[in-house]
Amino acid sequence: MGDYSTETILTSIFMITVSVVAVLGNFLVILAILWNRKLRTVCNFLFLNLAVADMLQGAIAMPLRLADQLNQTDNSPLIPCLVVIPLTVFLFGASNFNLTLISLDRYIALRRPFIYPILAEPHRAAFIVGMSWVLISIIAFLPLMGWGAADSADVADICLYSTTLSREYLFMLFSIVNLSVIVILAFTNYFILKTARNQIRRIKVNESRGSTTLDRPSTIYKEEPSVTVVSVRATTDPIDDLAPRMPRPGGSKERRATKIVLIVVGIFVFLTTPITVIDIISLLGCPTCTPLTLVKITVFMAYANACVNVFIYAGFNTEMRNTWVSIFRSIKQAIFTCFGRQEPM
Repeated sequence: MGDYSTETILTSIFMITVSVVAVLGNFLVILAILWNRKLRTVCNFLFLNLAVADMLQGAIAMPLRLADQLNQTDNSPLIPCLVVIPLTVFLFGASNFNLTLISLDRYIALRRPFIYPILAEPHRAAFIVGMSWVLISIIAFLPLMGWGAADSADVADICLYSTTLSREYLFMLFSIVNLSVIVILAFTNYFILKTARNQIRRIKVNESRGSTTLDRPSTIYKEEPSVTVVSVRATTDPIDDLAPRMPRPGGSKERRATKIVLIVVGIFVFLTTPITVIDIISLLGCPTCTPLTLVKITVFMAYANACVNVFIYAGFNTEMRNTWVSIFRSIKQAIFTCFGRQEPM
């Protein structure tokens, strides 16, 4: 086996790092959601599915790509391209679909907050997520079933979409997995951003009005003290406690979830757009227009997206951070108990 170039060594180290972080980080996200009942919401269930897809990218797709890169034989890839590419399409497409469902969830929560609990019932969410996995598996593995493989799939020296998949299949793939996802994400996140800006403006107006009211002496309690009594009785009526509580649009949890979604989507677009553009250029008839080094960099950027979400959750989700601390303490306590030692204070 010949010596590897500096470029190959650096990119291999990068891929190994991203792969390890993606597997461990997304495993922590999955573990936290399963561990803490407070995190078992529909939105977090969608994040869990996204974490599963990203973890599998780090555990399966990236090692396959790494093996393809380290292969130095001139005849054929170490692992057949009709194995590497369909698995890549499957896992990458699963991330796209799950991210689309997350954006749609936030869109419905903000657009129709009073019917959102009905539309987002757990069994409905589970059915939709399951159908998305079935759909992307059918799309991804069509080349293995006899439709979508290119004539050069078995003789290419490196596994690329343009050399492994047929032109017709690529058109279908980009229309469903890329173009439709981009359109949905653009529409939903434009509305989410617009709603978030309106809510921030409304909060600032309410705060300014509240401070103005506090500066003025109140005359209600002086002239009509009975109003206060009636108000207290109304709010402490046990019947009111039994009435169904509707979700408040723009609540703190909703705003936090919306912020996380916007950041996740923004980073996804930044990291995956370059390889999408290169694939479209290749699809339009110029597969050699982009240097191979640039293709590898954009592929690595797309894979890096699989490991960044855990840092977003750690930075913006206090409950998830506290859950990780609780898990660590439980494991630490179990270790000390197993070895018959008392945990140091």
